[in-house]
Amino acid sequence: MLRLIFFLIAAAALAWGVVWMSDNPGQVSFNWGGWQVETSAGVFGALAFVLIATVALAYRFWLFLTRAPGRIGGALKERRSQKGYMALTKGMVAVAAGDAIEAKRQVGKADGLLGEPPLTLLLKAQAAQLNGDESAAETFFKAMLDDPEMEFLGLRGLVNQAVKRDDDKQALEFARRAQALNPKSTWMADTLSGLEARTGHWDAAGAALARADKLKALPKAESKHHQAVAALAQSVDAQTANDDAAALKFAVKAVAQDPSLTPAALHLARLYVKGNSPRKAKGVVEKAWKAAPHPDLMVLYFDASGAEDGMKKVTAAQTLLGLNPASADSHIAVAVATLEAKLWGQARTHLQSALDAGRTTRTVFTLMARLEEEDRGDKDLARSWLSRAAGAAADPAWVCTECGHVEAHWLPHCSKCQSFDSLTWKMPSGFEAPDLLDPDALKIEALPPETR
Repeated sequence: MLRLIFFLIAAAALAWGVVWMSDNPGQVSFNWGGWQVETSAGVFGALAFVLIATVALAYRFWLFLTRAPGRIGGALKERRSQKGYMALTKGMVAVAAGDAIEAKRQVGKADGLLGEPPLTLLLKAQAAQLNGDESAAETFFKAMLDDPEMEFLGLRGLVNQAVKRDDDKQALEFARRAQALNPKSTWMADTLSGLEARTGHWDAAGAALARADKLKALPKAESKHHQAVAALAQSVDAQTANDDAAALKFAVKAVAQDPSLTPAALHLARLYVKGNSPRKAKGVVEKAWKAAPHPDLMVLYFDASGAEDGMKKVTAAQTLLGLNPASADSHIAVAVATLEAKLWGQARTHLQSALDAGRTTRTVFTLMARLEEEDRGDKDLARSWLSRAAGAAADPAWVCTECGHVEAHWLPHCSKCQSFDSLTWKMPSGFEAPDLLDPDALKIEALPPETR
């Protein structure tokens, strides 16, 4: 728009000049090389304009001739760059597709065309990994550390390599360095928190998890659960160091972060019992029972309630049932207490409720055998239930969701695969009950107060 305005202004000025010269023709006279020249001002102006235009065109032509080699070289370089970037793109696609041969071919082509090693180092490293050459990949990743713009990517690659070879110390060193370079990286925040936890640096893990939560590196519920696990581990460490105040502080934090984390609730309740605060302990267990019933919670609740005999345990178990009436564990808790109190009818009713809720596990059938023997003295029927127990599904346990390993007790990370916060209370896979039971014969079920 501005160019059009300037053009119109220039055209108007030129037209005005031509009109003015026509109205004021004038005369121009000069002597040059022995020649006497006389002409009108208009003709002289036209000649001067032609001369200036000729000189300008000659100058432009001279510039074109002198700059042509550079422009041709630049065009060729641009074409090489385009081909190089195309090869780089094809190489990345080959890596993503798992085509090791094509990735290696394209990385060589891109490296020769671009002539800028930093641009192809990452592709070289990934192609080397695809070809199974971890040593070469490590060399390329380390070379990237010399370039400030590539350093973070190099560190990320080195972290992944260290994790693969289970070198937690080296992985943690690289991860901390990468986090310092890019504090807002969600991937690094999540990775660093996992490494800190995996190596038992619980204070650092807690700080890393809090930072990851701020960056929204993980879904909110998962982030809170991880933070609860780290706080629980900090509490256990403090208790081991005989720092009861710190142990209680971190235990409270763990339960606040995730009320459904049963080990945290158990730990906090035990600290309250130890500190002569049974009412607080009961409150913790009751909230935990609503969220996720567990046999250990039942045992601890009996202890916190001062339920030393069968009838007191029945009263306490009825309270738990009222908190979570739909849970099979609630009915099992009442069944266990009524068996001890020799209230056979109630025990039978609640065991049947547990069966109706789908809890057909080994321990439940064992309890049924106990009921038949103690209530009716029917040893044959008791043996029948014990036989069924041998082929029944395993009871819930702490199972690693990553590798399927079953732990006797809850741990912050799996003792087999070292995965952080991977243990879940559930029935182990591969132990499903065989189809040997007549549904009409299932007239009871229960779970003993074992501490897992």
